[in-house]
Amino acid sequence: MNAKPWALAGALLLLAATPAHAAESSPLDINVGLMIWTFLIFGIVLAALYKFAWPNILGAVERREEHIRDLLAQAEQDRAAAAAAAEENRRILEETRGRVQEALAESRTQGERMRAEVLADARREQQELLERARRDIAAEREVALDSVRRDAVELAMRAAEKLVSRNLDVEDNRRLVREFLGQVESAAPAGV
Repeated sequence: MNAKPWALAGALLLLAATPAHAAESSPLDINVGLMIWTFLIFGIVLAALYKFAWPNILGAVERREEHIRDLLAQAEQDRAAAAAAAEENRRILEETRGRVQEALAESRTQGERMRAEVLADARREQQELLERARRDIAAEREVALDSVRRDAVELAMRAAEKLVSRNLDVEDNRRLVREFLGQVESAAPAGV
């Protein structure tokens, strides 16, 4: 900074200083010297502010305005990006819902198919069990009939043996055969 203008301003202030008789003046009196010095100081302060302070203040205001413009532009970009992301999320959500509905429909179809297969398997196993039971019953029946036949033959043999060992008359023979047949009927299983 140059010291000459400040030194000059200080010298002018000393010259313009009013004497002590200023106490006699009223507040409404016009003091031309004071007015000149006031305008001069105002001009100097204004020039100093214009030269040194205004560029810094205006630069700061312009930087602030530019920063605000950048923030607004960034906010607009962010808003557009958020809208695009929201639209993408909505699209993905709709796709996911569609896939879930398809998966549920497929699951239902597969569940019905599995249910039908299980029912068919159960019916087939039931039929196999019935057939096996029928075969087992028939086999047991044959075994029982064979057993009854053997027993009948054995009883007939015993009866014949008794008849042969005892020579009885015709009436005794008939009574023995009736007793034998009664034993065979009582020994035969029910329902055979």
